[in-house]
Amino acid sequence: METVSPWAFGWTQLLTIIGMAITLFIAIGGFRTFDRWKREKLEERKMEVAFDMLAVAYEAKFVFDHIRRPTSFSYEWADMPEDISETEDQRKSRGEFYAILKRINLNKDYFERVWKLQPRCMAMFGASVEEIFLLLHRARREVEVAAQMFASKMHLSDDMRTKLEHDVWEMGEPAADRVGKKLADFRTRTEGLCKPIIDRDLRGVRRRLRARKASV
Repeated sequence: METVSPWAFGWTQLLTIIGMAITLFIAIGGFRTFDRWKREKLEERKMEVAFDMLAVAYEAKFVFDHIRRPTSFSYEWADMPEDISETEDQRKSRGEFYAILKRINLNKDYFERVWKLQPRCMAMFGASVEEIFLLLHRARREVEVAAQMFASKMHLSDDMRTKLEHDVWEMGEPAADRVGKKLADFRTRTEGLCKPIIDRDLRGVRRRLRARKASV
């Protein structure tokens, strides 16, 4: 009868346990690597969204500078419906505000990009981000409504006319420029939200690059 070593079963069991431990170690290492990869991807996406939001905040200045430019040209209201009861000077006066509305329309791609970006920012940074975007939307709407009221030849009191002129054009004391105030707040609050994210992630990128160079 063949003699079986009393250690045979023990060694087999030990090797099985060692194999399971190695497998578990690899699995844990894999999970940690995957978790780190997910965090890095989330940070990359967060930085991308923050960068896009900051970019539209800076672009707002150029867009509204164009829209609210006080100088206008006859070609900007050449397609404005005619009113046989008005004089040429009256048409020109109305055309200056019609030009504002055309400029808003010419920049519709910008405002559409903002509308598409807004839900992405809300998903990434929280629903409260909507309040920041509302500053920009209200600024555009105030310019638009003021220009529409002037272009429609609506009778306005002197106080109302002055207030609406400040909405259409950047003029007078900064405190009277409701549109400019909203745009400044939009930029400041966007910088407060996005700059720390971008700066933090850039520092992380630099650290990873230094670590890779050191390992080469």
